[in-house]
Amino acid sequence: MKIDLTQEQYEALLKMVYLGSWVANSPQEEPDEEYDAIEQHILSYAKEFGMDKYVAFDTKIKTYVPTEEFENHTGIGNVLDAYNEYTVWEALVLSLARRDLIKKHGAGIVEKMPDEELLEKEYLFIQKYEEEFSEHGFDNLYVKARK
Repeated sequence: MKIDLTQEQYEALLKMVYLGSWVANSPQEEPDEEYDAIEQHILSYAKEFGMDKYVAFDTKIKTYVPTEEFENHTGIGNVLDAYNEYTVWEALVLSLARRDLIKKHGAGIVEKMPDEELLEKEYLFIQKYEEEFSEHGFDNLYVKARK
């Protein structure tokens, strides 16, 4: 199979592959070989598309790597920053909402709740935390010491 891309489409693909690889591999100690192979394949076409300023071949490790210029001049850092901020807030809101739901109803009851009821009851807590963090950020968030 052959896929034809314009230079602009290839640049967008480079960004998507970089982001996908970053999301998939960041929490891992070792990179996922399948994703790494695809990333290497896509990066290997950079010169053909006139994007060699964004991709270099590291002869020591025999691997294509995004250049500093790619990371600094394509807006990819802004995308990653926005994604990180979103995931922090999303994980915090969902974790606190689930904690409060379990505190109110008990773990056993929450586990047995039908999905629709679970979503309805949990959504009240989600709304509460979304409003709080939207208005105050981390200002009112404290860790309570155990006695």
